[in-house]
Amino acid sequence: MPTWPSPTKAEQIAVPRGIGIIAPLRIDHGFVSGGKGLYWLHTHDASGILHIEAPNALVYLLGNFFDVWGQSLASDNVAGFKGALRVYVNGKMQFAPVRDLPLKPHDQIALVIGQPSVIPVAYTFPDGL
Repeated sequence: MPTWPSPTKAEQIAVPRGIGIIAPLRIDHGFVSGGKGLYWLHTHDASGILHIEAPNALVYLLGNFFDVWGQSLASDNVAGFKGALRVYVNGKMQFAPVRDLPLKPHDQIALVIGQPSVIPVAYTFPDGL
């Protein structure tokens, strides 16, 4: 399982590659192209882009992804990082429970923990995504 770096000051940390892809991973130039299997929610690289490849039209939630990842997701604990949590979707602060955030195409979700509270910059998705 990928591990997080230990931030000592304000810094951005992306979701690791290979979350939701079952080892052994096939990695080519930093991109996980496959493994023994994969969950419908997964990451291929360290860009932080979550892929949903599901056979149905269900709405998946951020909490579902963290469950696949095996990491905590609560208002005071995100993947072991503890502190006051602010949640932004497309640059706008959200007040719904963080686990209940729906995963929608091209939404940028930023989880900001601790101080200072930094409003995330907009992300431009690569062509084809």
